[in-house]
Amino acid sequence: MIKSIPFIKLSWPFGFGVALLLFPLLRDLHHESALLVSTIFCFLSGIKASKSSHASELKIVTRSITNVIGIVLPLVIFGLFTECLTWSGVGFWLLLPFPSILFGVAIGRFFKRTNVPFPRSFTFVSLLIVGLGILMVELYTLPQVYFFNHVWGTWPGPIYDQEVFITSGLLWFRLSTLLWVLLIWLLPSISTSKIKLGIVICCGMVLATSFFIHPQLGISSPRSHLKSELSSVIETDHFRLYFDSTNFDDHERAYWADRHEFHFNQIIDILEIDWPKDRYIESYIYENAWRKKELVGAKFTSYVPVWLDQDQMHIAKEHLDQVLKHELVHVLTKQFGNTLFNASWSIGLIEGVAEAIAKDASSISTLDQILAAEQPLPSIQEMKSALSAFGFYSSASAISYTTAGSFVGYLLDHYPIENFKKAYPTSNIEEAYALPFDTLVTRWKAQLTLSETDSTDAVISRRVFSQQSVFQIQCPRKSNPILEGLDDIRYYESLSDTNNALSAINQLYVDHPDISLIKNLWAKYQLIDRNFDAVISEFSELDSTLSQQLLYVDAYFSSNGYDAAQRILHSLKKDSTYAANPNAKHSFSVRSDSAAWNIFIQAKYENQLVDVPTFEGLSVPLQWLQVYQAVNQKNKNLVNAYASIMLEKPIDIQWFDTQEHLIDILIYFGSYDVAQSWIDALIEQELRERFKERLQEQQEWLHFYITSQKKR
Repeated sequence: MIKSIPFIKLSWPFGFGVALLLFPLLRDLHHESALLVSTIFCFLSGIKASKSSHASELKIVTRSITNVIGIVLPLVIFGLFTECLTWSGVGFWLLLPFPSILFGVAIGRFFKRTNVPFPRSFTFVSLLIVGLGILMVELYTLPQVYFFNHVWGTWPGPIYDQEVFITSGLLWFRLSTLLWVLLIWLLPSISTSKIKLGIVICCGMVLATSFFIHPQLGISSPRSHLKSELSSVIETDHFRLYFDSTNFDDHERAYWADRHEFHFNQIIDILEIDWPKDRYIESYIYENAWRKKELVGAKFTSYVPVWLDQDQMHIAKEHLDQVLKHELVHVLTKQFGNTLFNASWSIGLIEGVAEAIAKDASSISTLDQILAAEQPLPSIQEMKSALSAFGFYSSASAISYTTAGSFVGYLLDHYPIENFKKAYPTSNIEEAYALPFDTLVTRWKAQLTLSETDSTDAVISRRVFSQQSVFQIQCPRKSNPILEGLDDIRYYESLSDTNNALSAINQLYVDHPDISLIKNLWAKYQLIDRNFDAVISEFSELDSTLSQQLLYVDAYFSSNGYDAAQRILHSLKKDSTYAANPNAKHSFSVRSDSAAWNIFIQAKYENQLVDVPTFEGLSVPLQWLQVYQAVNQKNKNLVNAYASIMLEKPIDIQWFDTQEHLIDILIYFGSYDVAQSWIDALIEQELRERFKERLQEQQEWLHFYITSQKKR
């Protein structure tokens, strides 16, 4: 029996590590598992140190480290077997558990050495205050969504941002943890040694000084720091908008200020909210997603910290158009949220109401059509799960948002809004609606069956419901070199840095030449850089996809002239695969003669636009390409001219996305009559239900924008 004790001591950590393999995310040697183990061993080590003999503190540290290694072994084996092991994961395990163990031991040792009564209780409470109390203070005072802590290490940001890396902020913070360990360790004996007193004073001074530069070190991001970084400010009736001073011109800032007010008025009308006159919403608009990640910890995830007293939103510039209305719903529903964090206990209701009002799950299909096209419809139990935190996050975000959004949309459309406002803070839907939850779900599903769907809805539905959540993905925290490379390219594109984007895609193509997405992107950049021979040498007319074949003929035309390229294009036209493909027909149309092809090349790869007389003589597909480029370049004169010309032609809704963007930019330029004419023309067409929703939004926006401009 006595001989079995060492075996038990050595085996339980390994068994604990094996148990972690049963849980998604925790099974990976990465941030989540390191955070859990850091918390457990910080408390265990601290409590042991508070009751042990003076000579055993080092032994506690070494034993705790040994136990952590025992836990790590199954995770390492699993990581090697599944090829999920990463250097960043190893880094998190070095930076989280070991400093936390030292911190816990230092706290326990302090209370033992100072002869405090009930040292174990004081140790536990102290670590609880540091681990939870400080987190609560930071959570309710700071706008960021990343946090550092001496007990559990770090929380790097939203769960939807799959890439989690070690930051300089974490390194600086863990250095501060070690300084705290040294200070607390020496504090009980400073009266016996001037050297120890000096070290304690030095540590205290460094820690006190570093507190004031936490934002610069990447450890915290108070509102004052964000306002200094986003120093261009606009105030409206209900908002204070903070922009990057170099990334928005005056017209853009005024436009987005009006857009905020527009969606504000839409939402308070739908939710019947009486907004206080003296209550301002702060909207922080970042240069790009990468800058937002650096400052507040969220990259592609826009967010609203509803738990804070100050109403605020955090959105990157490239996401404004897609998520502004959605995020603003979160701000405004704080008016009837619960008292703890100003929202609902049901994550499904929180995101469902935002999705139901914003309707932005798809640009082609409505929420109901996406659900109706996916059979079978969710069961009663599945809907209960979808509205709960665990069920919501266990599915991919697109699935959870769409399902909850459709259900909440049904509640908003078919019952008094007061019922939802009563259900929202408590999550007690049955009490608020005075109906069994089963009945509400059954009625909702009956409504879904009335939605007309087609093959397009089915494709979109399959795309949505085939996505995986972070809990379902194999190696969810492993960095993908291909995605990293594409991310670098997107970053440089957000800065309009063509040279670095070209260098990045060249390197990515060298590393992964057989991936079609990368090959096509590489060829596009070569054509932009007028490196035609490089494309010709890498592509051929025998490539497997039309997109690759067309990149080849574009390079061939640019290098060898129309006649040589036309022979290759003619062979492609004879391919029966493309006979019924409208995209293929348009592709051939814009290359119908030498002049058209040259205009296409200049517009597609060089962003050049033609004058109005030339525009009038182009084919319709080439005209819409010119419109698209003019809208993107915000060329006011040509946009107005092109828009007026295209109004005289038969309206074809296959170009609806470009037509909607055209309406939006016409409103932006103040060309209200032309914008209204386009809206009227499109209303007369047979539109998809989602297109009708989008067009109605533009009609309301036009009316609001005209009214707001008249008030100035």
